Amino acid sequence: MLHRTISRFCGVAIAAGFASSLLFSATSYAADFGGDCCADLEERIAELEATTVRKGNRKVSLFIYGEVNQSVMFWDDQAESNAYVLTNSTTKNKVGFEGQARINSEWTAGYRIELDLSIAASDFADQGNASFVNYNRTAGTAFIDSFTGVGDDGPTPVRIRHANWFLKNDRFGRVIVGQGSQATDGIAEIDLSGSTSVALSSVETWNETFFVRDEDGFSPQIAGRATIGALLNGQGSPSFIADLFIGNLDGGRGNFVHYVSPSFAGFTFSAAWGEDDDWDVALRYAGTVRDFQVAAGIGYRDGVTVDTETLLDLTNNVELDQKALVASGSILHQPTGLFATFAGGQVEYDPVNGSFFSLNDPETGAALNDFINGQIALEDAKYFYAKAGVFRKFMPIGKTSIYGEYYTAWDIGLDLANTNVVSIFRSQDDLLEQSHMIGFGVVQHIDSAAMEVYAAYRHYWADDVTDLAFQIRNGQPGDYDIQMDTVMTGARIKF
Repeated sequence: MLHRTISRFCGVAIAAGFASSLLFSATSYAADFGGDCCADLEERIAELEATTVRKGNRKVSLFIYGEVNQSVMFWDDQAESNAYVLTNSTTKNKVGFEGQARINSEWTAGYRIELDLSIAASDFADQGNASFVNYNRTAGTAFIDSFTGVGDDGPTPVRIRHANWFLKNDRFGRVIVGQGSQATDGIAEIDLSGSTSVALSSVETWNETFFVRDEDGFSPQIAGRATIGALLNGQGSPSFIADLFIGNLDGGRGNFVHYVSPSFAGFTFSAAWGEDDDWDVALRYAGTVRDFQVAAGIGYRDGVTVDTETLLDLTNNVELDQKALVASGSILHQPTGLFATFAGGQVEYDPVNGSFFSLNDPETGAALNDFINGQIALEDAKYFYAKAGVFRKFMPIGKTSIYGEYYTAWDIGLDLANTNVVSIFRSQDDLLEQSHMIGFGVVQHIDSAAMEVYAAYRHYWADDVTDLAFQIRNGQPGDYDIQMDTVMTGARIKF
C-alpha cells in the first residue's frame, strides 16, 4: 500500500514536471523529477520507519501511560529540620503499557505491564543517622550504638508493578493472570476529593522509615509493630512510622489469579488467589444518587502480602500471616463540591515462634528481661482515617481541592497475654501504643497539562510509647512522646 502510494505520487510529480517544462522551458532544469525521485523518497521513508517505535503486530493495540510525582519535603523531628527533594510515594512515578484485541463479539484478550520508577522515594528516606540501644545476644548486655541511614538518597530500583494478561467476557467478567493487584489493592483508597496526588489514607508514605528520636537525637527502642524483628535479631529498630503507623491495610501486588465481575447496578465483585496461598475478596460500588457522587468498597484479605512493599522489611525476614478487614468510602456533592472520605480497618497477626535471649543491666548485671523459646504475638491493630473539604472550580485552569485530614491507629504492640515473655514490663494495656496524624492541604488541577500542583502539611505524634531503652538505662519503664512536622510541596503530571 505504501509503495503504491509512492508510485502514484511520483507519477503525478513527473507529469507536473513535464508540464512545467513545456510552459517554462527556460527554467525547466530547476524542476528535475527524474527517475531518482521515487528511489530517494522510498529510501527516506524506509529510514523513518526504521527509527520509529512500532507495535509488534497490528492485531493488539498499544497504549502508553504513566505519571511523575516529584516533591520537596520539609521536616522537623524536634532534633533536626531539613528539606529533601523526593518522589512522593503517595502515588509514585510509573510508566505502563497496555493493550487488547477483540477475539469475537463477546471475548477480548489483553495485557498490562507497569513499572515503578521512583527516585529517592519519600517512604524510604530518613534523617541520615540516629543513636539507639543495641543488644549483645552473647553477653546479654546493652549499649548505645549508632545507626547510619540513607538521608534523602534512598534506593532507586525499577520495580515491576504489573506484568499480566487477561481474558474478558462482556457477560461473565475478567480473569487476570500474572503479576498484578490483589482484589483489595486500593480498597482503602476510594477517594473523590481530588487530592489523591498528595493525601491518601496511607499516611505513612510520606516518611515511613524516619527514625523515632528525641530532641537530643537519641532513638529509643519502642514496643511497636517492628518489635518482633528487633527481638529476633537482638537489636532495636529505630523506624518511626513503620512501628506506630500501620498504614491503611490495603492489599498489595504479587503473582495472582484475579477475577473481576461485570458491574451490576454499580456493584463490582472481585477475588484473587496466589503467592503463598494468599487470597482476598472485595466488593465495590460507584454511582450517583441525586446530586451526590458516591464510591465505596470493603474487602477481606488473608495472607502475608501487604501494601506495595512486604512486611519483611519491618520484621527482619519474619513473615507474619495476617487477616485484615478493610473498607473505605467517599461522597461528593456535585453542585457545591463538598466532599467527605473515610477509611478504616483491623488486622490480626498470627503469632511467630523464635529463640530469644536474656537481657541484663549493663551496670549492675541484674536481669531486666528474659526472652525464652516460645511465641510472640501482636495485638489486633486498628485504624481510622477521615478527610473532608471542597473540590470545585474556583479558577478557569481547573478544579481546586481544599481539605483537612485525620488519622489514628491504636492497639499497636505486643499481646503480652499470648507472648512467652517474663519481664518487668508494665500491664498489658500500657504496651498498646496509639498514633495520630492531622493535616491539611491544597491541590490545584491544571486541566490543559493534566497536572496537579499541591502544598500540604502533616503533624504526626504518638502518645505514651513504651521506651525500652529508658527501661534498660534506669531499671524501670518509661514513656516517650514523639512528634514530627512535615510539609510536602510538588506536582503530579500524568501522560
